[in-house]
Amino acid sequence: MNEPRPPTAEEQLAFLRSLQRLLDEGSFTSSYKFALLHAIADLCIRKGDDSGAELELSTSEIAEQFVRLYWRQVAPFVAGDDKRVLRQNTGQTATVVRELAERHNRYQGSLAELESSPADWGYVRLKVEQTVRRMPLWKLQTVGSERLEFLYENVDVGGVVRLEPGVAYCFRAFYPMVTDMIEGAWSHFVQRRNPQLLGQVVELRSFLFGSRRSSLSAYRPLLRDLQHGRCFYCENDIKAGGDVDHFIPWRRYSLELGHNFVLAHKGCNSYKSDLLAAEEHLERWTERSLVYRYELEEGFDERGVLHDWPATRQIARWAYRQVHQAGGQVWVQARELRPLSDDWRQILSAVPHAAA
Repeated sequence: MNEPRPPTAEEQLAFLRSLQRLLDEGSFTSSYKFALLHAIADLCIRKGDDSGAELELSTSEIAEQFVRLYWRQVAPFVAGDDKRVLRQNTGQTATVVRELAERHNRYQGSLAELESSPADWGYVRLKVEQTVRRMPLWKLQTVGSERLEFLYENVDVGGVVRLEPGVAYCFRAFYPMVTDMIEGAWSHFVQRRNPQLLGQVVELRSFLFGSRRSSLSAYRPLLRDLQHGRCFYCENDIKAGGDVDHFIPWRRYSLELGHNFVLAHKGCNSYKSDLLAAEEHLERWTERSLVYRYELEEGFDERGVLHDWPATRQIARWAYRQVHQAGGQVWVQARELRPLSDDWRQILSAVPHAAA
């Protein structure tokens, strides 16, 4: 058996062309195919690596990502006096949307509360998984009468797909571009299914997929206590308020898990912007997640905030690897930047052993 290798430049270009064909030429009667593509891309970040190897994904894992993607979207959209859940298909209300809209109302929009209810969470996840198997999984790569099997082999049955060599690598390498393509096509699809309600709404994409401007006030009291009222970056006192910052920037990966947030001065947050923080900040961030592990998790649970440290750490490793491979710079302080060194590997690789 050949050792895995990263795809060549030509193979990477072929991947992007095939993905564009799926979005441009594929038949979409519901938004499920967009969700499936997005879920696969997300799981490649969380589970994959950059070796170019195959990657096995279960329909259970895909179903969980479906829930996270649709959860925001099943909240009623308000347009003037009209308020309703957006249509995501051409026929009757899509099963996933119907099931999740009911739970969204029952749990008052808290996905963390749903996940903490084993019976209801298990039922919804199974229902979504059954839909994934029946609907988009084996139809995603059909373009007209042609099967464009560049992602995984269509075996038409089963609860596992094995991504072809190089596919996980490409999803990871081009993640911001790929998810931008998917979310743009998905938003356009929803806009066309809801013309009277939406008209020319320009904030539809923020409603469907979230925004870095979303309120993060629930995190502030907990972070202030853990950081003893000091800015995470410059470590000086925060006299009032403070900004809740995405440590791994939202623009790189829309990570809304508790461990990804720190409290910072408005100035530090503004200077850091969409850059990754330098190694000394990364080390302090990982240490915080270990030293205050139980305090963080207890605080997140009390506030109904989703958290998953292993997933957060895996996404951080991907983000820092991308910058390192590109020869990029990281933010130190104010306007100071410097090239990312190899130290990030040791900082993040030590986390799982220390956390065990």
